[in-house]
Amino acid sequence: MSLSGNLEDVSVADALQFIHLGGRTGTLSLVAGEIKAGIGFHQGRIVNAWGPGTKKLGELLVEDGAIDRSTLASALRQQEQEQPRRSLGQILLADHGLSEERMYRAVEQQIEKTVYDLVTWKSGTFHFALDDLRPIDDISVYPGDIVGRLHLDTQMVLLDALRLFDEKNRTASEADDEEATARLPMPKAVKAPTPVSVKPAAPPPVPQAKPRLQVVSTDRGLADRLIQALAPGEATVVKLTLRDAGTPPHGEPPPVVLIDLRGGAVALESLQQLRRARPRASILAVVDSGVPLAQTYEAGAMAVVPGEVPSIVAGFRSVVENRRDLMGGGQRSERINANFAKLRRIVGDLRSGLISTSISLSLMNIISESVERAVLFLVRRDALAALGAFGSAAGGKPLAQLTRGMVLSLQEQGALSEAVSDGLVHALKFEEAKLPPAFAEAIGKPRSGQCAIFPVLGGARVIAVIYADNGQADRAIEEMDILELAASQAGLAFENELLRRQVAPT
Repeated sequence: MSLSGNLEDVSVADALQFIHLGGRTGTLSLVAGEIKAGIGFHQGRIVNAWGPGTKKLGELLVEDGAIDRSTLASALRQQEQEQPRRSLGQILLADHGLSEERMYRAVEQQIEKTVYDLVTWKSGTFHFALDDLRPIDDISVYPGDIVGRLHLDTQMVLLDALRLFDEKNRTASEADDEEATARLPMPKAVKAPTPVSVKPAAPPPVPQAKPRLQVVSTDRGLADRLIQALAPGEATVVKLTLRDAGTPPHGEPPPVVLIDLRGGAVALESLQQLRRARPRASILAVVDSGVPLAQTYEAGAMAVVPGEVPSIVAGFRSVVENRRDLMGGGQRSERINANFAKLRRIVGDLRSGLISTSISLSLMNIISESVERAVLFLVRRDALAALGAFGSAAGGKPLAQLTRGMVLSLQEQGALSEAVSDGLVHALKFEEAKLPPAFAEAIGKPRSGQCAIFPVLGGARVIAVIYADNGQADRAIEEMDILELAASQAGLAFENELLRRQVAPT
């Protein structure tokens, strides 16, 4: 199967969604004048992308802090002298200490940035060649062979790309409206009514995830002593190399990185590099009399403590508490404003017709801003039919793939059937939801143990339901009111679209 057309008629976003939902393998080529680009798919998953602004692997690794420029220059010289020549990735892995995790993380970032750029193309042509995949030259691996090594959630990449596409369209439309308004004659002055002050409801408390302490030290027993000194469950303590420090697992907040500078084991220049490469991480430095305090702070440390375990523990707790105060206190008013802004955008998008894809995809796009994963079910006479999903199961497989074609009987008692019957939101523990066994087994229990069911109301009935949770992220579902209002606002538009499809000529 091949697919060709003009980007004026079919957007890049629509083409990507078609290939992804179809689970197809091949390359989508884009041409705009003399500019060429492409996106590779393996069974519906994005595994490669390139365009006019795509950076080489070496530059990405330097920007990520995985290697420095001298290492890159040395590897490139080595590559030029080899016969036969190995790829740059092979040389860096074998001879320069680069880990596969850091290399594939750079590839993921390269793919995401390229897709975000290409989805904004509005003119040109596209062609999808089935079963035609080009290798990733920098690492000398065919895209289909690295699927298991990439932690790239294709559905989330597409949803983020669609969000950027819609925001750009909305910005352009607003600019056109402002220009048209400027040409209108000025109306006569009218006394504006006195605004009514409405006090917003207090936001729910911000759930706190268990902090992660990453220990970088030549003292092999330091991490164990810290685990014993901290209260049970107070923190997750892991020992890492400096190269791998600063990055949290997916779904966790930025870590606190403990760097042991005693005896010159780690240079201040390395601390500076970590600060530049991982600006969101909080750095706690352990020093002795030979390490200047002023220079340690200048290098990027948030706190500096001596090497005694009680001092380190106290410093770690202080850093964590200060971060919690900042996130839960100073940003609370910003959080309220952001929620109301999101509500205005949801209503505006659904009423303006600016959203480029179907209402179902747009609704999932909105839901993805607040939860890690969700499944949308269409309500039939006596069953629920899976219509779309994003996020991954515990094993890493996309929910869109696991739930494709899934049909659940409404005769089974549980939160899904209850939401269809009463039209109410059900937020409860995963076990209490009594989900159909096939569905529960496919998605797996979320790490927080909490899930929610949102009905999508049409004119007189529930026309769809959404299952949502935060997957492997250990946090409760936030913004329940935002999600409920999003579903209710989308309901009528969703029902109108379904009716339009039923009456459209075939």
